[in-house]
Parts: sequence; structure tokens; C-alpha cells
Amino acid sequence: MRMRETPEPRGEGRGHGRLARAIALWTLALAMAASCVPLLLWLCGNVGVTPPQAAEKGRAELGPAYDMYVNNLTASALDGLLTVPKVYWLPEDLVVAPAPDPDCFGASENAEDAAEVLALAREALDMDGTFFSPERPLRPGSTVRWYLDDTIFSICWKQVIHNAVFSFAEIKIAHPSQFRRYLAENTFASPLQFKPSEMARTVNAVTAMSADFYKYRLMGTVVYQRQLYRFEGQSIDTCFINGSGELLFVPRGEIVTEEEALKFIEDNDVLFSLSFGPILIVDGELTVPQDYLLGQINDYYPRACICELGPCHYLLVAANTEQGYPTVLNLRQFAEEVQALGIQKAYTLDGGQTAAIYTDGEVFNSVDYGGERTVSDIIYFATAIPDAESYTHEQ
Repeated sequence: MRMRETPEPRGEGRGHGRLARAIALWTLALAMAASCVPLLLWLCGNVGVTPPQAAEKGRAELGPAYDMYVNNLTASALDGLLTVPKVYWLPEDLVVAPAPDPDCFGASENAEDAAEVLALAREALDMDGTFFSPERPLRPGSTVRWYLDDTIFSICWKQVIHNAVFSFAEIKIAHPSQFRRYLAENTFASPLQFKPSEMARTVNAVTAMSADFYKYRLMGTVVYQRQLYRFEGQSIDTCFINGSGELLFVPRGEIVTEEEALKFIEDNDVLFSLSFGPILIVDGELTVPQDYLLGQINDYYPRACICELGPCHYLLVAANTEQGYPTVLNLRQFAEEVQALGIQKAYTLDGGQTAAIYTDGEVFNSVDYGGERTVSDIIYFATAIPDAESYTHEQ
């Protein structure tokens, strides 16, 4: 049956519709013009070129950041008239990320209190679901901590599994650029080392974790800011992170020459790498070897890993001892517990005293052997909502 078409309103209603469209178009034009004015003024005053040259230079230098600025200014100008979604991302050469909003942090000792923020996160970041749920059995006396803004959701909690304390950090980001790696002093092979919490605060991380402590050994492949700084692919498994935020696993011995490594980096849009391992879980199946050069996998130590839950959706895991919970695990035991949670994809990070998860200004898990040690690197997740001091490149 054919539906009757609804005739266009006549008279006053139709006039209002035309007026609204006209206002929207004029607002859009004004927003576009306004977005160019500060750029041209800044460039003319600081670069010393004519306005046409300034505009061309500004687009070349600012690139995507300029596009983001224009888009979001337009979205604000048209609010209530047209729906223009705001988008945010972080430039690759940005060292210090935007500072997280203190008002976006929350905490509770009751998992059920997180139900509201879970619902808000699913809506804000278009999530199908969250790994954390209010039904999770928390470690007695522990606190759930979370952060939520329009570009990132992070929630941290602890569970007791087989008398070991597992600390988790679930993170969902709006854009892959919010998943980042930081080397001490932003320099490969820096002679200085810092505690993970110190580096996390330096770069304004919402949530961070110790990574592979690459400087402690000469094995493994190190890619940082798209540059190959070290290649040694025979000894240990590598986790490459690409421009889409995916974890790409390459088993030891699969890439054997530097030329192959460079081609893999280019072909797969690799931003940085993690070199510890082994690869822990692939497609839900355990891949723990019988023996491995790093991590003393058959001995009993605190353990750590990173898991990919979906696009731009991750889980950090650390297993430590705490008062009343003295158990430590070998790597296979740790992997079996992570697998039992339904994880499909995971990679081992440096454990022992290195393993530290950071959020809301402090280390979340209980680090064994007397607390944090100084290390050479972290991975972290940042908000993409800019603040007044965030867009300073090459800091």
C-alpha cells in the first residue's frame, strides 16, 4: 500500500522552516569565516608573509589540526540548528597530551555505583558494551576508579582470582591517536629512567601502564614515532601498533631482516612497537611457549599484559600480591586466567617490579618488591579534548 505523501506546510510554518535554514547557512558561513581570522592574524604576525601566503602556509603546517578546529567551531556555531558532530584527535608529534578534566574522574567502593557512568560511556563513545559490569566481584575493600569525557572512557578495578589480585584497566577511545607510547625524555636510548607514574604525569595520561622496558636489553624491535630504532626479530615476539590502534602480532623469527621490518612498518602504518612477549592469546587460544628468553615465564612473578577487546577498545591487566593474597603466577597460569575471562587477543608486557597501572594521578595496582622502579617507557591513553596548553609540538 502506498503511503500518502505529507504536503509541505504552507504559510507561517513554511516560512519558519525557510528562516531556520537561512539562519543555519549564514551561521555556517560566519563560522567558517571566523575560523580563518585567528589563523590568518597569527600567521601574518608571526611568519611575516602576506595573507594569501599565510593561509597556504597555515593549512600546510596545521593540516588535520586545522580541519578539526574548523569542524568543531562550526559544530558549536550550529548547535540547536543542525547536528554537526565534533571530532577530536591528537597530532602524532604531540608529546604532552591535553590535561584530563579533574571533574571527569570518579570513584566508588561499590561496583553498582559505576552503572550510570557505564551507560553514559556506551552512549558517548558508541560502545556495544563494556567488559566491566557492576556484577564483577571486586577485591574486598578496593575502589573502582573511572574517567569519562567525550573522547575517552577508562575504568579500573581489582578482582581476586586464585588468591592473586588482578588489577584491570578497561579503556575505550574515540580515535586511535589517543593510544600512545612515551620513551623517557621522548628520546630513544635516553640515559635517564623514571617511575611509570612520573612519566604518566609528564604526558597528562588518563590511564597508563609500564611497557617493555626496552632499554634493559638489546633484544627486540623498537619502533617509536614511525621510526625503526632497533631491529632484532629472531629472539622475541613483537607487538606493533598501527594507525588504526590495532595490535599486530609478529612471532619471533617471522621478520628476519631490517629491510623486511621497514617494509612491514610502511605497509601496515605502524606507529610504535612493544617488544617483550610472548604473544599470549590469539583468537581466544593460548599461545604460551614452553620456554622463552624474557620474563622467566616458568617461574612465579607478578605478570602483566595488554588485550585488545575491539576497535580502539583495550584492557590492561596486572597480577600482583597484596596483603592477605600472597599468590604469584607463572606465565601459563596467568594466561589461563586471562583466557578464562573471554579475552581473544593478548600480549605479555614486562612483569615483576616493572608492572604498574596508573590512573587518576597515582599507581592503581600494588607493585611488588617495594613499589615502583624506574623504567624507560610507558604506554598510555589520553583525552583528545584540547586545553589551553596542549597543542605545543616538539616539546
